Amino acid sequence: MGLLDWLKLRNSGDTTAVLTFNKGEEELAGLNLKQVIDAHMAWRVRLEAVLNGTSTERLEVSQIAPDNLCILGKWLYGPGKTSFGTTPQYEKLRTIHATFHTTAAGILADYHRGDKVGAARVLGGDFRKMSDRIQLELVRLYASKK
Repeated sequence: MGLLDWLKLRNSGDTTAVLTFNKGEEELAGLNLKQVIDAHMAWRVRLEAVLNGTSTERLEVSQIAPDNLCILGKWLYGPGKTSFGTTPQYEKLRTIHATFHTTAAGILADYHRGDKVGAARVLGGDFRKMSDRIQLELVRLYASKK
């Protein structure tokens, strides 16, 4: 199943569909979609490691909160904005991506304040939903150019 088939299933309400890429579908205006999706999905694992005390990384709230420092953020405020900035799909992706980063930073801040339970609740709830939405909005943006 390729991106557009996955999108049709998701739009019909099937949340169990697995995102896969057909040959030639990984790139969008200079952005490697698979790389970006994998990187954002990895944030959950990275934050879980912090919460359970197994992380070897030193994650800083000030480096996680900005939405323009990661690969997707740099693309959104550069080539992505140039190519798609006037489309509603772009704005939806930009907005959910910004919220994703502030939520990730909030999870880390909660943890540092000693609210491990609250951080874990957000990580397993809203944060997970935002990660899924980034995938969905990226594929919708991809489909908008087809």
